[in-house]
Amino acid sequence: MSSAMFFSLLLNIGLLVLIAALLTKIPIVRSMLLYDKHSAGCGIMLALIFGSISIISTYTGVRAQGAIVNTRVIGVLAAGLLGGPYVGMGAALIGGIHRYLFDIGGFTAAACAVSTLVEGIAGSIFSSRFKAGKIGSTGVFFLTVFVEFLQMVIILLISRPFSAAVQLVKLISLPMMTMNALGMLVFLGTFNMVFLEEDSQFAERMRLALGIVEQSLPHLRKGLHSTQDIQAVAEIIFQSTSCSAILITDSEKILGMKKNSELTDMQENSVLPPILASTHDRKPTVFHYAGKGDPLYSVLKNHVIVAAPIIEMNQVTGSLTMVLKKHWQQSQSDLNLASELARLFSTQFELSELEYQKKLRQKAELKALQSQVNPHFLYNSLNTISYVCRENPDRARELLLTLSSYYRQTLEHNSYMHALKTELQHITSYLELEKARFEEKLHIEIKTDEKVNCFIPAFILQPLVENAIRYGFDKNGNRYVSICACMEGAFIKISVSDRGPGIPEAIIHQLYHGEHYGGVGLENVHKRLKSIYGQEHGLHIQSSDSGSDISFTIPASSESKYDDEEYAVTREKDVLMERRGIYL
Repeated sequence: MSSAMFFSLLLNIGLLVLIAALLTKIPIVRSMLLYDKHSAGCGIMLALIFGSISIISTYTGVRAQGAIVNTRVIGVLAAGLLGGPYVGMGAALIGGIHRYLFDIGGFTAAACAVSTLVEGIAGSIFSSRFKAGKIGSTGVFFLTVFVEFLQMVIILLISRPFSAAVQLVKLISLPMMTMNALGMLVFLGTFNMVFLEEDSQFAERMRLALGIVEQSLPHLRKGLHSTQDIQAVAEIIFQSTSCSAILITDSEKILGMKKNSELTDMQENSVLPPILASTHDRKPTVFHYAGKGDPLYSVLKNHVIVAAPIIEMNQVTGSLTMVLKKHWQQSQSDLNLASELARLFSTQFELSELEYQKKLRQKAELKALQSQVNPHFLYNSLNTISYVCRENPDRARELLLTLSSYYRQTLEHNSYMHALKTELQHITSYLELEKARFEEKLHIEIKTDEKVNCFIPAFILQPLVENAIRYGFDKNGNRYVSICACMEGAFIKISVSDRGPGIPEAIIHQLYHGEHYGGVGLENVHKRLKSIYGQEHGLHIQSSDSGSDISFTIPASSESKYDDEEYAVTREKDVLMERRGIYL
């Protein structure tokens, strides 16, 4: 009889595992198992499902000495562990009441009904610990053994005559404890496949999406403004997935399309309006079927279309559409990939747009600097040249050419970054004009290490030099200005010093704390440096009554990448937008 019990319990466990496997394929059950927080309706449904499993276990049990040897504990205990207290107690009530009504007046009817409720309580008590991962396979095994032991105790306490209860417990305790404990592990392992499969699909989907984005990054820097780059992105997605076609659109037309030979008859004019219309609600749309009069009919006969909106700055600016071959079981991961990619592309386009706006702001700052060239310098230079004209016409002619060269460099230089050598040439033109004005009272010294070869923001030195000449005079009216560029470890230090009365401490304090002190030169340079190189790379000022030294450091790796590559991308984007009728 004992071997028959083991075999019967083994068959029952196999049946429960089959039921569990089928349940995991039902989307609503998967959803309820994957998320702890569910509605009352979902809780009732889970209680009914696990209660039904308990009922099935009662029907498939084998009779022995007036009792039913079964696997009912698996459904009830699993309900509490997986679904929580309400689901566990609901399933226990369903299974317990059914067990009592199934064999009213039977030898163990009342005891088994009570034990079923106890099993539900035990599952509910240990639910939070189980979901938190604090109870592993060993813990589940011994928990099942324990509740089966309690069932044997309840049978001894309630079932009468007592001698018959003792004989029954001797017969069924070992098979039910061992087989139900093992069955519980297999049953929960089947449900655990839901979580493992979901994690695996999510990881694979993210790996694929991130791989596509990584390959597409060089083409996404221009947003949706370059059809050539968008076409390249469409081809990357097509090659990386099993899609039959990939379409990337803006709000008006298809920018990039890649399709296989099956969809040669798919016309842009027919599929575009429904796709664009579907993205207005800002949610991914799945097209499964269409009537014969529908423009998507020819495509949807054998395919599924998934359209996901591309959103930039809270505005729908385009869509990413994937055309998938129809299968008898459509993979949810394939359907979700389009929305994942669209979100990643939207983020990248927003970053690209923010970077573009930053470039525009920097260019605007440069234009502002160019337009803010001190008009007094121009007046003073012209007055100086007019005096020189009387005594030395040739020198006046040289100064006029210098002034012309200086303003040409100032007003026509469009690069936000340029070589330190270029900046010093510009400063030299400025100093030559100032030298003509102050003559022997202006002393200039420029020192640069031979190893120093970097790119710096345009017009970053002139405000510092101009400030030193304007305020850095000693008691005798002499102006000593020193410009130095040297290596300091992994950084390049550039400084402008003078021998004047120094900068007032109040101005230095206001500059460091972001307070406007009335001037714009030092403040502008300080903010530009921090914006480009970081907060720690602003101006460093040392001042005393014997002079001031204004310096800043930049990374020695500041090469021409920004000037040659970044600026080129920005300029190309400007041209693309101008061609599309957008003038900034």
